Amino acid sequence: MPPSKLIISIEPVTTEPISLEDAKNWLQMSSDQVDWDTLIETLISASRETTEKNSGQLLTVREVTISNNAKAERIYPIAPWVSDVTTDLTETTNYIYEAGFATVPMDLKVAILQRIATGFAYRQNSVSLAVYQAQNLSITSEFKYREDLWV
Repeated sequence: MPPSKLIISIEPVTTEPISLEDAKNWLQMSSDQVDWDTLIETLISASRETTEKNSGQLLTVREVTISNNAKAERIYPIAPWVSDVTTDLTETTNYIYEAGFATVPMDLKVAILQRIATGFAYRQNSVSLAVYQAQNLSITSEFKYREDLWV
């Protein structure tokens, strides 16, 4: 029988690391320009998710649930580790820990803001090579946080 597959569940975000006001400032929009607020909020969420996937880091502190861990020790695949929630440290199969930045590093904030700006500017166009390259500028900042790339 094949080994059980590791299951990782992450608590949903309650507050985005970039506010609507921060995004609008980056886009050089005044706060009274509200026509695009829904789109910008969508871009904030999507950009945060992409940055978290690229960096392997949670940008806000949240609970991570590990299930079906076949190893004889706890692993913490989502970083940065904050604390164990499951206090029985001998439990290695199913457990919960907290991970995420209390304060998001500035380069990751800028990566999110760059992705928001590119998504906003090209929201109606197909993605050309130049736009694709502009979106991927953020990846350089994000990948330096990926521990699995350096092992």
